Amino acid sequence: MSSTKIMRYHVTENRRFFNVSGFTTAHYFFCKPNFVPRFEQYEFSQIFYVLSGTGVYTTEQGSYPIHSGTMFYRPAGRRSKYEWTSGQVRFALISFYCDSPAMERFEIPPFLLNQEEGATLLDAIKTAEKICEPLDDDETMIGQRLRAGVPEVMQSFVCASLERFLCMVYCRIKGIDMLQDESCKVGAFLRTEQLVEGVKKYFAEHLGEQVSIRDLCDRFWISETALRKKFRRETGMGVMEYFMDKKIKEAEHRLGTTTLSVTEIAAGLGFSSTSYFTKVFKAKTGMTPTEYSRYASKRWAYFAQREEKRGRKTKEKD
Repeated sequence: MSSTKIMRYHVTENRRFFNVSGFTTAHYFFCKPNFVPRFEQYEFSQIFYVLSGTGVYTTEQGSYPIHSGTMFYRPAGRRSKYEWTSGQVRFALISFYCDSPAMERFEIPPFLLNQEEGATLLDAIKTAEKICEPLDDDETMIGQRLRAGVPEVMQSFVCASLERFLCMVYCRIKGIDMLQDESCKVGAFLRTEQLVEGVKKYFAEHLGEQVSIRDLCDRFWISETALRKKFRRETGMGVMEYFMDKKIKEAEHRLGTTTLSVTEIAAGLGFSSTSYFTKVFKAKTGMTPTEYSRYASKRWAYFAQREEKRGRKTKEKD
């Protein structure tokens, strides 16, 4: 009589080191909001991520400077306030509930996030902002709810993303470096390639518009310094230098293959004026657009004549 052997496996239990039970609001501010700084106290916790600008974060323990790239944590039930000292301010925040004792480790002065941490936090915040809407159009800060038709799993995604971010930062605060292995370097390399290709594609799709570094930073969730560095390392060119080069190459194509005027081409490629377009075009090619158009016409005429002669010779042989 045969018997079935029962295998027993050890299960490593997930004890939910950080248990984010839900979030109240998530916002991404593209400019400094119009508000009067004052001490506030909430029943939920908040995390702020400063993308640009400077300010001061004040708690009952003291005041701390905040600037681009820094994160600060506002614990539930504690009085604090923040104020901005520069006009060029962009920041993101998320209000959430988490009663894990480990949250006490975040009650430290504002500190810089690394690229992976910042991207993970912004992913949670921007996803939450996208899937939610205010409870009241006039009171956007009192809370949000899922938009109609949004699956509830997206709420779980936001909470899980926030928990991942908290684990990452907690490990760094505690000096646990097990997350910093070779896979991180490979991931960073792949992300750089994807970023640069994404920027190139965005340029190609918006060749007729005026795109700024700020526009790109907002779209790809990256700091200006990091974007410039990564793009030059991959292409050997500056970000806006590359964009302008593409515009001029397209201008050369249009000047040589269409009957559009210089003014029409300048406007179609997003230049603020014909004179500015002419200045940039000459700096890049050594000719004005009109001179290039004449040169291109003669060149195309030459090639057309050469092809015509080849065609006649082929017919004579036949």
